[in-house]
Amino acid sequence: MKKKYLIIIGIILVTIVAIILAIVLNKKEQDYPDDENTLYSIKFGNVKLRFERYDYALGQNQLVGVQKSTNNGKDYEDVTKSGITVSMEPKFVFFNEKFGFAVKKPNNIKTNGKYFGMYVTKDGGKTFILSEINYENPNIEILTIEDVPYYENGKLKLHCSIYQVKSDYSGYENVDLYFITDDEGETWHLEHEKKEVLLEISQETITTKGATFIIKNITDEEFAYGPTYIIEKFDNQTWKEIDTLTGDPLTWNSIAAYPLKAHEEKEFVVDWSIGYGELQSGTYRLVKSDLRKANSPVSKSYTVYAEFEIK
Repeated sequence: MKKKYLIIIGIILVTIVAIILAIVLNKKEQDYPDDENTLYSIKFGNVKLRFERYDYALGQNQLVGVQKSTNNGKDYEDVTKSGITVSMEPKFVFFNEKFGFAVKKPNNIKTNGKYFGMYVTKDGGKTFILSEINYENPNIEILTIEDVPYYENGKLKLHCSIYQVKSDYSGYENVDLYFITDDEGETWHLEHEKKEVLLEISQETITTKGATFIIKNITDEEFAYGPTYIIEKFDNQTWKEIDTLTGDPLTWNSIAAYPLKAHEEKEFVVDWSIGYGELQSGTYRLVKSDLRKANSPVSKSYTVYAEFEIK
């Protein structure tokens, strides 16, 4: 009998300890609620980010900024030193602690062939850059951002729409448009827009140390490119340059410009192990931002990408 009572008492004690432990852990991980001025919040581990309304502004707008908490939302500090102005129906998203968007005004009026209805931040909300949505259509002036950017098959996309006259002039119609970006949201172009220069990878040459790439000029103009590149990895819903062996950016001994004639394609070998070491399994892309039109009076650079898998 005595043994039976001891077992029962032991079970009761274990249960009590488990309850106390659960209460302690729950208190430790308590997620504090947002306030009435919070327009959007998201949590990454113990870090919470939120877009907070600071004040109302003229023209039915509001001044907002990003606040950050490192204790599950108990206390916040202002990250955005100078707030941004958004409409009364904005949309927000953060993909990680640094990278996010604020749709400041869903319905955008064209300015010099571009639409500026969205901000992007790459430093957790300290600073914001106006995104440029490039779209030419003389028949419309308003482009609507339907939702925040999102990832699909490793590509960052943006769903927009326009309201235009039907091709047979029988009335009006809504048309969905999908844009993609090659520079993490700073500029956007139509997903199926024809590109001038393509960068591809020869799949059979891929190793953990390097690969052969093909650059193709599909225009009637001459381009030029250099030897520079970086390697980025798709991780946590975003592209980020991987660390070099030294921890410093890659340096180049040569600043040569290689010609790429109209409708010409060239192969070049990249040994990334020299600067980055061998790559582990994952999704990567090689980024070249040194492409220029050879005879253009404006020294504008273009960026091309080639994605690949290391298994």
